[in-house]
Amino acid sequence: MLEKGKISPRQTGQLVFISIHATIILFVPAITATAAGHDAWLSTFTGSLFGLVTLAIVSWLSVKHPGQNLFQYSETVFGKYIGKLIGLAYVWLFLHMVAIIVREFGDFMTTSFMPNTPLSVFNFSLLVLCAWAVIAGLEAIARMNEFIIILVVSFLLLIITLSIGRWDLGLLLPFYSRGIMPILEGAQAPAAWHGEVVWLAVIIPFMTRPGRAFLAGAGGIIGSAILLTTGVVAALAVLGPELVSSFRFPFHLFTRTINIGDLLTRFEPVVMTTWVAGVFLKTSIFYYCASLGLAQVLGLSEYRLVVLPLGVMAGTLSILLFPDVTVLSQFLGEIWPRYSISIYFLGLPSLFLAVTLIREKIFGTKFGGTKRD
Repeated sequence: MLEKGKISPRQTGQLVFISIHATIILFVPAITATAAGHDAWLSTFTGSLFGLVTLAIVSWLSVKHPGQNLFQYSETVFGKYIGKLIGLAYVWLFLHMVAIIVREFGDFMTTSFMPNTPLSVFNFSLLVLCAWAVIAGLEAIARMNEFIIILVVSFLLLIITLSIGRWDLGLLLPFYSRGIMPILEGAQAPAAWHGEVVWLAVIIPFMTRPGRAFLAGAGGIIGSAILLTTGVVAALAVLGPELVSSFRFPFHLFTRTINIGDLLTRFEPVVMTTWVAGVFLKTSIFYYCASLGLAQVLGLSEYRLVVLPLGVMAGTLSILLFPDVTVLSQFLGEIWPRYSISIYFLGLPSLFLAVTLIREKIFGTKFGGTKRD
């Protein structure tokens, strides 16, 4: 086995939470407010629940194929060659996501804090740290997250709590003024972010209690949905939907409005610190999945052999894929949700489910697997 570490259901749920929330809080409020206006918070919560659909399929597949991850049961379900092609498709997904996350990090840092620093400095610095974490293994990543998630959640709750005195709930009205379609349109982006839970299909075999995968993942998804929706409500109540939709990083602007008696102010470093920590963990998770997946598809005995080459590829892609942050924002709001959900988060998992059922019910194939604790 390429990975010998084990993580608990609690650690799994924490990783699911950080893998979603690390980047969603900065980009999604503007995307949902542009589509849904005052009802952006409804779009956020509605879209977040889509992650439970992907999680349910992934958890069911893990029961049907015990001890195997996504890259292994791809070959079990579809055969060696088609299975390897599907495995490579998911390797590309995870590598693509690493490049996107790293670019989000670089653009946020250059736009909001250090505009004179080259983008490549931030991108490759982050990837070097993440490569170190990936080489250390899944268990090390999970243990780091146990500490970092406390900082991320505590600081976000602190910022939201300190802003309550400036809330004007009238800015959330009129409620449901434009009907259901703008809400559903705005829900696409948070749905795509929460659909990223598909990475759980790679690490379920490394859980100490794989049968708890759905409960652990659901806890992470619901926790992220509640905190994100609360953050969007706070941003709308302070800035209004027009300002939230017009700024690229509205939560950063929202943080700058906090001023408690001229003593507690300038919380931007808090946002930067928590976001950098969260992005480091999220990048490490998908970087790990890409590395492990490629090693399994190629039949290697050690996934660490491909970590550095994949890091170079991800860093290069993070710079070449998008000419500027405007194109990145448009991609995340308009293209990424349809592309990722239709193919990777719902399309292929549903195909796995359908083929597994057809082979069981019609052809009598026994994949094994009773529910495990």
